[in-house]
Amino acid sequence: MLELTRRAFLRLFANSSFAVAVGGQFPDKWLSPPLPPEENRNMAERLIYATTCRECPAGCGMHVSHVNGRAIKAEGSPDHPVGQGGLCARGQSALQGIYDPDRLRQPLRRGAPARNFPDTGLTPASWQEALLAIGNRLQSGKGRVLVISGLETGTLADILAAFAERFNGRLLIHEPFDYQPLRDAHAGLTGRAVIPWYGLDHCRHIISFGADFLESWLSNVQFTAMFSRMHAFQGAATGRFTYVGPRLSMTAANADDFIQIAPGQEVRVAKGLLRIMVEQGWVTRGREQLAAYSREARPEELPLENGMKRLVRLAREFSRAEAAVALPGPAHGAGEEARRLAEAVFLLNYATGRVGQGLDFSRIHALSSCHPDLELYRSLDDLTPEDVVFLHGANPAYSRPWLAELLKRAGLVVSLSQLADETALLADWVLPVDHPLESWGEYTPWTGIHSLVQPAMRRLYDSRPAGDIFLSLADMAGRPLQRGADGGTDNNFYSWLQADWGQRDGQGAAARQELLARGFALSPPQPEKELQISLEQLEVATAPPREIDHAPHRAALVLWPSIFFFDGRTANRSWLQENPHPISFIAWSSWLDIHPDRATALGLADGDLVKMTTAGTVATLPARLTAEMHPEAVGLVLGQGHWAMGEVAAGRGVNGFAFLKGETGGNGSVTVSLEKTGGKEPLICLGASFDQHGRDLLRWQKLGDAPAAGPGREQVTLPLPAGYERVNDLYQGHQHARHRWAMVIDLQRCIGCGACSVACYAENNIAVLGPKALRQGREMSWLKVVPYRHPEKKNMVGFLPLPCQHCDQAPCEPVCPVFAAVHTEDGLNAQVYNRCVGTRYCSNNCPYKVRHFNWYNIDWQKSLQWQLNPDVTVRCRGVMEKCTFCVQRLRRAEQQAKVQGRELTEAEVQPACAQSCPARALVFGDLLDEKSEVRRLFQEDRRGYQLLHELNTKPAVLYLQRIEQD
Repeated sequence: MLELTRRAFLRLFANSSFAVAVGGQFPDKWLSPPLPPEENRNMAERLIYATTCRECPAGCGMHVSHVNGRAIKAEGSPDHPVGQGGLCARGQSALQGIYDPDRLRQPLRRGAPARNFPDTGLTPASWQEALLAIGNRLQSGKGRVLVISGLETGTLADILAAFAERFNGRLLIHEPFDYQPLRDAHAGLTGRAVIPWYGLDHCRHIISFGADFLESWLSNVQFTAMFSRMHAFQGAATGRFTYVGPRLSMTAANADDFIQIAPGQEVRVAKGLLRIMVEQGWVTRGREQLAAYSREARPEELPLENGMKRLVRLAREFSRAEAAVALPGPAHGAGEEARRLAEAVFLLNYATGRVGQGLDFSRIHALSSCHPDLELYRSLDDLTPEDVVFLHGANPAYSRPWLAELLKRAGLVVSLSQLADETALLADWVLPVDHPLESWGEYTPWTGIHSLVQPAMRRLYDSRPAGDIFLSLADMAGRPLQRGADGGTDNNFYSWLQADWGQRDGQGAAARQELLARGFALSPPQPEKELQISLEQLEVATAPPREIDHAPHRAALVLWPSIFFFDGRTANRSWLQENPHPISFIAWSSWLDIHPDRATALGLADGDLVKMTTAGTVATLPARLTAEMHPEAVGLVLGQGHWAMGEVAAGRGVNGFAFLKGETGGNGSVTVSLEKTGGKEPLICLGASFDQHGRDLLRWQKLGDAPAAGPGREQVTLPLPAGYERVNDLYQGHQHARHRWAMVIDLQRCIGCGACSVACYAENNIAVLGPKALRQGREMSWLKVVPYRHPEKKNMVGFLPLPCQHCDQAPCEPVCPVFAAVHTEDGLNAQVYNRCVGTRYCSNNCPYKVRHFNWYNIDWQKSLQWQLNPDVTVRCRGVMEKCTFCVQRLRRAEQQAKVQGRELTEAEVQPACAQSCPARALVFGDLLDEKSEVRRLFQEDRRGYQLLHELNTKPAVLYLQRIEQD
């Protein structure tokens, strides 16, 4: 009788045809295009469309891959001056936006008489019915028309303004983060209520007063690229970054010096620095006025450890730096305190001659055109039953919930939206608009940068461009809008856009085709007007700081925008919900950050439910105990807490905007009451521990020691035959055919933003499992960016991107009984899914724990499956998954090079993580190429080390140590 060992049986089982019948249901791997193909085009051909990301007001350039009639992947446009080739997690999730199962698919009308929150009362209707009914109401000529829109520029903004004016109304541009205090401060000091350009990359020192510019402030991808260049280790030096605020945000974690202060003390710090600089003679202009302005500042009284010593050093370094800039306040700050902070920060820049250097008022941001909340309130408060309100790309019922009741005063409310959000559910008519990836448009984020928005695929549903809707309604009402100088009145938005761009560039067809391929145009720089700065109106007296109530149950609530959800507009995307917050590593939830001292006084532990109350707003959420929050404050993320919008977002977490009514602190804080409820809700934290327990996984190196330190042969071993020694190794190294792919990760550049992780989800068809599975530890992310704490210094955090290390002597390979874990000829640790039977031996033997067992056959929601990458297998349950260095990209590039009869070069391939990274922290290349950057870094860089090098696995991922400044 034939003896069949268990290992032999498993091998036979994995390679036999009956495995399909036994192994369970396998998902359909063949996808058909949801839309008819374009004429005369090969459907298998992968096309790239250049467009503009509209997931926030930043306006980064975007390249969208299109195959089989559908958009499948978004990347940053390498030449675009805003994104500079990078793309944040929100931009990566744009694909989930266009395929969102909760998108509106046809017009809706109100069938029920009441507009109560729980009862939507909306029923389907046709476009003909909608346009006719709304057009007839406009034709009656009764009342005014108020148009409330999210930030738009160019042709669409002109149409919205002309439409409102045509019906005796006005256009209001509303953004939840409108930077009004910053604009007010600049108006008082310069006469210009604008947001200037901040040139971070030319600086050697940055001070941020609560401005989280790496997450949500103005243009985070652009600032990340600038900061990365400024803060990167260059020879023996690096720029310096200081953060002043009550909370250790992701941006603060990247600072060289985090000055943790109580909420509302930012103005005192800024004025204290000014006084020190005046007294030490470190100001270059306005000495007398600045001396009077800062006379009452008392920096020595600030409750800081080594307070005066730190402030004097900070003032000296900032004023003497070759170039420096100070950044004012968070995105959502409001009120007089926020304005005073912005004023003080501007004066810091002015005193040291940075206006015109780090601050450029000749280039302003599009957010400068937003209307203040006060104007929005007054316009809504004046509504009558005769008036009509149109809302486009704005959701004030969520971001300003106290305005919802005012909307009901209008006789007709029309919402133009992609989702049935909170504002849409209050409307009489809801008209579905195209997603930016299926429509034409334009956007000018900064002066002189004109970006095109062009469709990457045909529209999925019965939606229309917003411009077409307004033009058609004006036509239906008998008041057609005229198009510019030529006087055209057609109701086709694309024609208007074409005419405007034609007048702007005046070029021929070839130039226009080049413009479409590039995706943007730059205007020649305008002569800079001399900025008139007046210090005559400065408030000489220092405004008293807000009183701090030291009672344990009273605290300042510090609200902060999420890098994933921004102002809540992307909360219905599961990729972003599943990826943990960079600092807390919590997913799928809201939580309350609270200092351990206050928690002890209130009798709270991690996960205890806390009731939070202020001005009639009440919320209950779990507590997270952390010293990252100042003892006088508690913290809550913005962007969660929707009661509508979609299945993923609705009913999840707490809406922090509800606490922002009225005056807030300069850091956007309000005073709240806290009460322990007795309930408990365990947080979904995806990190078991952020303590390294002496393993030196993430290493810091002091700046003074960096030039002299070298890894030595015992610290970095090449994952090549040259890295094998008879003393340590039983076998010779792998002989790689043409390439040996490897990666270098610079921890000094990595900011922890998570863009690489979301890009990996999008590229590799990684399933989202949801909160229930994550509570059981069944996450599927192939790439985690783990926040590790400094072993000696509190509130110092570094970020460790952790993909598969693709070891040359991989522990996972020899233990697999069915040879599913194999080593490829170009150095990858491959996982053969058809062989894998899920023994999980490889995961148990992997010291880096980067392999995940797939527990489920994923039921992809209808329409979300169209985003799946056809080059990547959709895995079934029972197999192990892991990072592959995006092997599909490697093979596609190899095939293309083969067809063209040439050798593949490393410049042609990038994994999704490296391509997306706005900080350019990841470098991918070929170790067999002696001239490659990866080979040079492996052999020469003095900060290089391999993770758990002592295990002799010979990883193909090299880490460069993070720099620790004194």
